[in-house]
Amino acid sequence: MKKLLAILLAAVLLISLCACSKNAKDGEGSEDAESSETGETVLSNDYVTIDGICVDDAYEDEDNSVLKMVYLFYTLNASDENLEADSTYTKLTIGENTYTSERYNDVCLKAPSYYYSDYIEDVYVGSTFKVVTTFKIPKADLEAGKSITLEDSQIPDISDISLSTDDIQHFNGDDSVCEAMDPEGYAEEMYKRETADAETTRKVQNLVNGYYWSFYANYTSYELEFFEGNEFVLSTSLGTSQGGTYTVQNAYIFCTYPTGYTVEIPYEINEAGEIELYCVQAFDVNQ
Repeated sequence: MKKLLAILLAAVLLISLCACSKNAKDGEGSEDAESSETGETVLSNDYVTIDGICVDDAYEDEDNSVLKMVYLFYTLNASDENLEADSTYTKLTIGENTYTSERYNDVCLKAPSYYYSDYIEDVYVGSTFKVVTTFKIPKADLEAGKSITLEDSQIPDISDISLSTDDIQHFNGDDSVCEAMDPEGYAEEMYKRETADAETTRKVQNLVNGYYWSFYANYTSYELEFFEGNEFVLSTSLGTSQGGTYTVQNAYIFCTYPTGYTVEIPYEINEAGEIELYCVQAFDVNQ
């Protein structure tokens, strides 16, 4: 009887040891699975906060139909040192592929709260500054489930930021992106581009017709002249000359060429009743 009892106790002990061994292995497996997880979203640190990453699904690139315009909106925080900001040379890596930001004409014009320029802007200690950068990225690289990292020598610790293609917001057109990310700025810019009333139109026409503006941009001297009949002529130091018709908006003069291409020239009328045209802002390809 005692011998039988000893055998039974030994069997129970052996089963218990096997169970413990199995549980220990299961625990090790769970720990390995947890430590191998990737793609944790980190959208901010002491210096930068990602406000949004967007893609214009309606965008069609002239040279390559597979490319889509991707926007990265962020806020810089110069908490303890002076910083610098621009919209170029930020690197965005999706998986193994890296893309570098560039500024493109006719993009982000209606999100004025965000700085969008080739030129470096100083951001001083104690201030914040909103910036947008843009990238052309193949549609296939924007599929869900891919990790995204950032690199920019002007932004401390930006490598701490981590997100994924799942965080990308999809929009139909540049206007939709601007309206979503900067609703107040978008509404303001839309108003500025609305057709001016009759009184404002006459006032602007009287201030520009028969006059010309000389300015320098793109390593070239320009002369822009306006005439009655809502006509304009743009001449350059290279000997070229082009003309078309213009219309007056609330804060812009739209100069439209026969091809249909339109240049939007911002203007202001000061308290003295004089008009100021920001021609360089309109014609400079580097802004």
